[in-house]
Amino acid sequence: MSDNARVHGKLSAANVMEFYDRSTYERVDVLTNIVFKDDFIGAGGGIIPAAGSPVDGFPWVKKLVDTHGSPTVGAVANAGGGQVQLLIDTTSEKQEATLYGNDSLWTDVTKGLIFEARVKLTTLPSATGVEAVWGVSSAWTDGPDNASEYVEFGISGAGGAINMRSQDGVTQNAVASGFTADTAFHVYRFDCYAPAAILFYVDGVLQNGTGGATIGFAATGSSAILQPYLSCYKPSGAGHAVMVVDYVRAWMTSREA
Repeated sequence: MSDNARVHGKLSAANVMEFYDRSTYERVDVLTNIVFKDDFIGAGGGIIPAAGSPVDGFPWVKKLVDTHGSPTVGAVANAGGGQVQLLIDTTSEKQEATLYGNDSLWTDVTKGLIFEARVKLTTLPSATGVEAVWGVSSAWTDGPDNASEYVEFGISGAGGAINMRSQDGVTQNAVASGFTADTAFHVYRFDCYAPAAILFYVDGVLQNGTGGATIGFAATGSSAILQPYLSCYKPSGAGHAVMVVDYVRAWMTSREA
């Protein structure tokens, strides 16, 4: 077995013992106080409940907005390991396809939060105003940019350029990562061990290190408690986007208030 294929134990900056697979860029089997993992195996029997109607034991709901089109959030049939797809179509109208925790907020950015997701954009946002975001956010509101607080990766408009994004209720950041998405899977991860300087990685490569970009998050208390949130959104027009999510993981180092 080559060194790149091995799984290595590592002590992270947040003092969390983890296993890092150099061949897939994943961190697995993290030993920490609070762990959330969803590989979408079965994806709730293939049916994700609607926003406002959560199902006991299933962590997600879907928010669909349209008038004439067919945005969707649902399991990908026969996908190895389980996958979920979010889609907004080419109908010229406002549309949304969002997967989130029904506003059950629990991920605390100030408690060493680490978020990781394996995501591909099988159809990149195709026009100005079309967005795709994945990370953690405050309660649902109309449009990802309008959330009170968030930390996430995102694409806005055509081209595939990935932004590193944060909003703490005062300061909004959307800084180019230098990474341009294609239509393949990539592992996206951010580490909030130091909320004033959040670290963003794609496939294990630090994206805000070379340029020295600082992405901060200054909110504390209840304003820092968010939820996993993944969305494709457009306010109008015929643009479209498709996001496929293989897994979502989130870890925190403390339960303390």
